[in-house]
Amino acid sequence: MSSAPLVAFRRALHRALTSPRAPGLAATLLLASLVAGCAGGTQPTSGVAGADVAKDNQASASAPQSPLLPSAFFADGGERFSAWRCTPSQNLVTTTPDAKRLRLWTALGSTELQRAVAADGDRYVLGGVAFERHGRDARVESDHGQLVCALASERATTTRQAHPQSIFYASGNEPGWNVSLDRQTTTLTLVSDYGQATDTFHYRVASVKNGSDARMVLVSDSGRQPLEMDLRAGACFDDMSGQPWPVKVTLRYGRHEWQGCGQGVEATR
Repeated sequence: MSSAPLVAFRRALHRALTSPRAPGLAATLLLASLVAGCAGGTQPTSGVAGADVAKDNQASASAPQSPLLPSAFFADGGERFSAWRCTPSQNLVTTTPDAKRLRLWTALGSTELQRAVAADGDRYVLGGVAFERHGRDARVESDHGQLVCALASERATTTRQAHPQSIFYASGNEPGWNVSLDRQTTTLTLVSDYGQATDTFHYRVASVKNGSDARMVLVSDSGRQPLEMDLRAGACFDDMSGQPWPVKVTLRYGRHEWQGCGQGVEATR
């Protein structure tokens, strides 16, 4: 992360925390600055040339046909997601993939901080921005201000133990529904109407964006009605249980539109 985005983040946080225009502005400016400062990341790509093309084609014939999901959709080995309620008005989701890293999701996207030395508690930093945890309390701070947070709930990450054939799982309420993306193929299974209806679709990737504000849109015309599934990296909370997830999901099926949360399915915890 370059120095310019960090300076912008600190200035935005300072303006937000000292502005008379209500806490909502503080939260908006803080999130926009954090995500903008860490945006632009892309997943590496590789090319194959000459005689290697035939070999690559043979390998791809037996390889999974499911799409490569953005890294921001996963806990990356983290055992649980934590939900934080913060002041000014703000909600965050975190997980710790290992002893050195903390993944943080805001309403606008995700970023990753590195562990730093702390006299007390656990501290993670990204340039001039820090997340410091003391038990059930935490702070997100810069040179000019901070968010004060309290742990609201935690949820064990979803793994192949619960969904062995899935690469992504999402669910929502009113009416109860869930979606699983198959690990090997470009098919998804939608269970709706509180488990009373099950439909399987062949889908294609309409668009994908990697980085801190990762997004993927899947579409299908193979079912009884057109389906579109819009996945966006960002702090998401089940609207009944409040449990935290790293992906916001909008599911459009025929004339219906449903909101929910999801995550990339982890191999293990």
